Amino acid sequence: MVKVGIIGISGRMGQVLSEEITKREGLVLGCSYSRELAKNSTIDAVFKENDIVVDFSHATLVPEIITAALSNPKPLIICTTGWDQAALMPQIEQLAKEVPVILATNTSIGAAIQRYIVQIVAKALGDDFDIDLHESHHRFKVDSPSGTAVTLLEDIVAAKEEAFNKRYTPYQVGDGAREEEKIGVSVTRAGSIVGEHAVTFTSLEEQITIKHTAFDRTLFAKGALKCVEWLSQTQKPGLYTIFDVLNLKS
Repeated sequence: MVKVGIIGISGRMGQVLSEEITKREGLVLGCSYSRELAKNSTIDAVFKENDIVVDFSHATLVPEIITAALSNPKPLIICTTGWDQAALMPQIEQLAKEVPVILATNTSIGAAIQRYIVQIVAKALGDDFDIDLHESHHRFKVDSPSGTAVTLLEDIVAAKEEAFNKRYTPYQVGDGAREEEKIGVSVTRAGSIVGEHAVTFTSLEEQITIKHTAFDRTLFAKGALKCVEWLSQTQKPGLYTIFDVLNLKS
């Protein structure tokens, strides 16, 4: 049995993930942590007592998680978004020399396929197509744009640079007229929207929209468990993404 610990178990995703773990053969929920349960467990204990750790917590907790992971290295899946990559990536890269680490801003399989298609289209279409990204989430989501949106933007920028040797940059929609080599970004925070990301490529004659909509948080838990199962197959130390889990070549 593979023992899985969840950091952020009291949150929306932590609760859904814990329920899904109980339904899977070969997996068992181990020592887990959330700030609400801090009297009963610690982050250090999660790494000491489990085979694999999944983080669905908060950006402010990620530095403490990485510190604990370096003291007791265990395969780690970081699903939390909004943390300071510039400050923490050197430590995460150090951890990845000891154990496999998956950075997953979105564990949805469909969202990963969307990213894959967006990269292909961005490389195929030239300057005659304007690019826009709109994302929508529930009213309680803190980071804006979402971690998934930031990843999509990074994918588009990298694809354009590789294909055309041009550096595209995001801008907030509404800030004046459209400029060349810009990616328009807009955000909605309303109601109980689980998550929606749409990337459009628009010319003077046509428009292509690549859209992913999440209806239920269970899909993120199932994707996270796919990552867990992939890690349990004795993966080598290294820094991985959902593309590696799905065997997609970026």
